[in-house]
Amino acid sequence: MMVVEIVTFALFGLVFGSFSNVLIYRLPRKIPFGMSRSRCNDCGTQIKGYDNIPVISFILLGGKCRTCKSKISWQYPIIELFVAFLWVLPILLKQKPEQALISAVFTTILTIIAVIDFSHLIIPDSLVIAIAVLSIPGFILKIPPRWSDRLIGFFAVSVIIFVFAILSEKILKKEGFGGGDIKLTAAVGLILGWKLGLIAFGMSAFIALFMILIMKLFSKALNEEKQIPFAPALSTAMAITYYFGESLINWYLGLIFR
Repeated sequence: MMVVEIVTFALFGLVFGSFSNVLIYRLPRKIPFGMSRSRCNDCGTQIKGYDNIPVISFILLGGKCRTCKSKISWQYPIIELFVAFLWVLPILLKQKPEQALISAVFTTILTIIAVIDFSHLIIPDSLVIAIAVLSIPGFILKIPPRWSDRLIGFFAVSVIIFVFAILSEKILKKEGFGGGDIKLTAAVGLILGWKLGLIAFGMSAFIALFMILIMKLFSKALNEEKQIPFAPALSTAMAITYYFGESLINWYLGLIFR
């Protein structure tokens, strides 16, 4: 049965990975994604269904548009495969199918947010709302954490980031956190709860520092500066904490109370 679940979730993951690429391209450009078929970014030719099969079409086409032969970004198959992995992961961690579905959708949305913010420095409100709505099944199915922890989590980290944002603007005279970061942490707090939310925020600081160092090295090599958004670090920390936060807490408490 586990093999069947893995294959099923992997296939759904590839499909959602393809849809993720659509959202990544269209949401920041405010292009409706339910009204028209995908087109080549260079020649504008509508992409046929048989040329839009996740990963397989990219390989068969040699990474090029069938019509104009322009190169197709490697981002497309990479996102499709990564999202497929995100869908299989909760099954490998032996979550129940209903919880695995919530986990897969949650981490997929975080991935979309991270890529969009990295490229465009924005976090679409629609994705934040989707995460908030995704917390509802957790309430209904009584998936931990408790509803009280979730409600406290809605405010816990978002208030901290809001205060940091105000202080940064007043003292350093520059934006420290954007409104999108505040709304994202509030929505995710409804899923993680306040304990895991705080752990995710702390972890995101270390991930952000690592990203800054890497980006600085690349900026020097390419002789160009790029503003570094916080959502990719925040989303990564949230996903890690979602799966392994309780283990981290138990490990830490074990060190203290030996």
